[in-house]
Amino acid sequence: MSKLKGDLDLHKLEVFFWVAELKSFSEAAQRLSLKQPTVSAHIQELEKTLGGKLFYRIPGKVTLTALGILLLDQAKDLLAFKRETVAKIERFHGSLSGELWIGGSNIPGEYLLPHSLAAFIQKHPRVKPILRIGDSASIVDEVLDGKVEIGFVGFKNAETRLSFEKIWQDEMVLTVPSAHPWARRKFVELSDLRSEQFISRERGSGTLDSFRHLITKGRRSADDLLSVAMELGSTAAVKEALISGLGISILSRVSVKRELADGLLTEIPIRGFKMIRDFYEVCYKGRPLSPVAQAFREFLKADSSSKHYRHERRRIV
Repeated sequence: MSKLKGDLDLHKLEVFFWVAELKSFSEAAQRLSLKQPTVSAHIQELEKTLGGKLFYRIPGKVTLTALGILLLDQAKDLLAFKRETVAKIERFHGSLSGELWIGGSNIPGEYLLPHSLAAFIQKHPRVKPILRIGDSASIVDEVLDGKVEIGFVGFKNAETRLSFEKIWQDEMVLTVPSAHPWARRKFVELSDLRSEQFISRERGSGTLDSFRHLITKGRRSADDLLSVAMELGSTAAVKEALISGLGISILSRVSVKRELADGLLTEIPIRGFKMIRDFYEVCYKGRPLSPVAQAFREFLKADSSSKHYRHERRRIV
């Protein structure tokens, strides 16, 4: 009967875990802030301890051996236990520290998360947040790729490796320049949108996808209702186009709060049409969160004083 040739090292297990998850030695090295030769050395030492190969190494491709598959299941449980224990001890001593890798689509990333991060690091000053911002589709990909631990996005897809938890609701509003003829109207009809130049977010935007979904639920086609003049890559760009008088758009209320208050833009109700959409917190199901990420997740749920995140899922108004 064979036996282990030494003790299992949790750090080497964590290195193994990230190589297996990211299917890349170089990306695992980047994720762990290590040099690639160091990652390779850790894997070689682990293989020597276990008495077998963990990966098939083909140029440009890394796959698990049978031993690697067995170890990955066990490593997930061990690392989850380790991280949960470390997090509890650090919170007990009030000494939580490390990098917090999260991603947010345009609205959460630019308008919501910065406030919550500020409150979180006031409580845990040794934490360094790293916030990546992109459209919802790209943030979901970054969660899958392990580039961020938690994502905050504007749609829920069917990816079975991910868990999506509704965290709050947002209202989208029809927004026009303050000098636009519609600015003096009490409301418009949904069919009126076709007559105006529509400034759209790019494909993959949660705001755009949510609006199209709402239109489809009403058995209408968004393409039939909108005359898209341009597609822009951020909410800020769309707002600047509107302020310049280039058209109309559908935007998150929280994103135009300041421009509406300053009179640069005007909100126009669409008669009989309410545009409410959900935002989701997304995590990889089989990937244990770091102590910092777990603490931030719990902070968002427990922070009853937060304006944007509430345990009872109140809508942003």
